[in-house]
Amino acid sequence: MIRKLNRMFQDYMRVRRLAIGKYIWDRKENKVSILDENNLIESQNIKSILILRYDGKIGDMVVNTLMFREIKKNYPNIKIGVVTRGGAVDIIKNNKNVDKIYEYKKKSSYIKKLAKEIANEKYDVLIDFTEMLRVNQMMFINLCKAKINIGLSKKDWNMFDISVEPEKDFSWTDHITLRYKAYLNKLGIKNNIDLSYDVVVPENIEKEIDEFIEKLPKKELVVINPYGASKHRTFNDETINKFINFYDDKNILFIFSPDRYSQIQKFKKNENVFIYNKMENIYQSIEFIKKADLVVSPDTSIVHIASAFNKNLIAIYSPDKQNFAVWKPVTKNLKVIFCKDKESKNDEFDINTFDFEKIKN
Repeated sequence: MIRKLNRMFQDYMRVRRLAIGKYIWDRKENKVSILDENNLIESQNIKSILILRYDGKIGDMVVNTLMFREIKKNYPNIKIGVVTRGGAVDIIKNNKNVDKIYEYKKKSSYIKKLAKEIANEKYDVLIDFTEMLRVNQMMFINLCKAKINIGLSKKDWNMFDISVEPEKDFSWTDHITLRYKAYLNKLGIKNNIDLSYDVVVPENIEKEIDEFIEKLPKKELVVINPYGASKHRTFNDETINKFINFYDDKNILFIFSPDRYSQIQKFKKNENVFIYNKMENIYQSIEFIKKADLVVSPDTSIVHIASAFNKNLIAIYSPDKQNFAVWKPVTKNLKVIFCKDKESKNDEFDINTFDFEKIKN
């Protein structure tokens, strides 16, 4: 009961905080008159584009790489800056289509400082993908002072010059790549759009991983990502052991964040399990995925990386079919298995409740 009341209170306060934030920050000194909204780059002589991906989600950034490439493919001299944080930085650090990366932090004083730095660079276009902006995000967009702001479902906002409209420019049930395609269309990029992803690994890490894989005793490599973004998306020991026993004739390699290293060690006692002891960042995981014969994951970030290389993939998902339709993997060699639904709206689903017999089949 206390938890329910607290949730109701937080929902009540959130609405009011956002309303106050919008009142303060939803303004723009120089609104731009867009004569040709469907050919923005050429009609407005756009030289630079700032893309906001401040949530830091790795999977979202993997998908976003298609936009960087398609912009540069059509307009190679446009400067592309990206605002992001966390592991998403590594996804684009070696991307030739990104000219500058700005690291985002949630602290207000830092946001103001970063926005001032960006404002001094005078970006022509700022692109935001957020459906519901938080107050700090409103402040950040306002203070970046881009010439033209493009947002999602923002036709009633003063701060935004162009709105990408659901059910007009794209459908909410469309795959996420088609939503990004709608942004490209607004910029004037409409023909021969490639919706594949770009993920680049430094050459020295490629070499290290290749040398490690060459020493493995069996022919095929199964890469398993046991840990998701939350405990509800994480394989338990019983599930992990089922995979180990089922793929006993193949090399099994786990990918994981460095803080999980000691936790994964207990599975090393199995002869077909191999654990790389230099998992320092996302690059090692990416390279193992690139070299895998099969990837298994309950986590969407790894699923999107596997899609970038068109890998054989088993993805374990929650039973949210609508969300799955939007974010499903694009690899051709895909098997999706859903876990059981939660018993009530106040419960959490458990990714381990999927039917393992479907893996065998």
